[in-house]
Amino acid sequence: MVTSAGLCNSVMKPSNSRFHQLPSRLQRYLRSRLASQQSEQQRGQWLDDLAAATPDDDVLINRELEAARRARILAGIYARTQPSVRVFQLWPALQLAAVLVPLLIVGAVLWLPLGPPRVLCYATGVGEHREVVLPDKSHVWLRPRSELTCAASFGAVRDVQLRGEAFFAVTKNPAQPFVVHTPKVTVRVLGTSFLVKAYPQLSITTVHVRTGRVQVARQDTLLGLLRPHDQLVYTSHNQQVKLSSNEFDDTLPSSRMLTFEQASLPEILLLLENYYPIRFTLRRDAPTVALTGTLDPALSADQVTDVLNVLLQRHHLRITKRSTATYQVE
Repeated sequence: MVTSAGLCNSVMKPSNSRFHQLPSRLQRYLRSRLASQQSEQQRGQWLDDLAAATPDDDVLINRELEAARRARILAGIYARTQPSVRVFQLWPALQLAAVLVPLLIVGAVLWLPLGPPRVLCYATGVGEHREVVLPDKSHVWLRPRSELTCAASFGAVRDVQLRGEAFFAVTKNPAQPFVVHTPKVTVRVLGTSFLVKAYPQLSITTVHVRTGRVQVARQDTLLGLLRPHDQLVYTSHNQQVKLSSNEFDDTLPSSRMLTFEQASLPEILLLLENYYPIRFTLRRDAPTVALTGTLDPALSADQVTDVLNVLLQRHHLRITKRSTATYQVE
């Protein structure tokens, strides 16, 4: 017995002439059966190809696990190697800086000094006298070859530095002491008038008080508290202090007279060098003298030395002129 499938196969294998001899209804049936069979074979082939190209479930699961494991490892490496970064909101900080920076600049301009404090310096040459008014309205009369320095604006203490000789008339201010610094001593007052002679070339410093009270000290050591008409002479090489009384002339502040009292020969010769453009040479073994007198600077240098020769006769000393501007004491 021949089935429909076998019939279909037998029909398809013979030539087309035999297929067309069959009834038309049977031809249509056989064509539909053949098309159905070919579709099933094609679908089966597709499924076989898909199965061959698709891995097993275990393989898929292992690949997914491996991918997840690799992702976790890479994430850990990235987290360890990247620097920690904090994110700040810059806009509020910039707004705050825009307000504070101008205020800080204005404060610095108002409160910080623009430079070192300004210093006033007054000096005189040979034979020159000068009157100076200090920032506190105190008056100073500088003698020849003297120098005075101070700040342009006084602070809690009115400090001045003196090298040479000067007469001070200090404006009284108990809350603001007035201090004169010399190379060897310090003179401290509140409001008074006094004379200070402190030439660096001399070993002695002299302080005369005309009015008020004056304190004289050497570093932290008090040398004396002087009242009107008191005089203190401090000798640096032996640290000797000598107190005496000295009556002042009313013309002392502006006086140009060359006055010396119990002065040594080096002191007198320096006084003459300050008033005249001359130089003296004194031998080392010259005897010690103490002379008192007053000389008029209107006299010439030769006239002044003639007067001194009269005073030096009893000490067996004489001043001899060597050139236009040099003298020898022998």
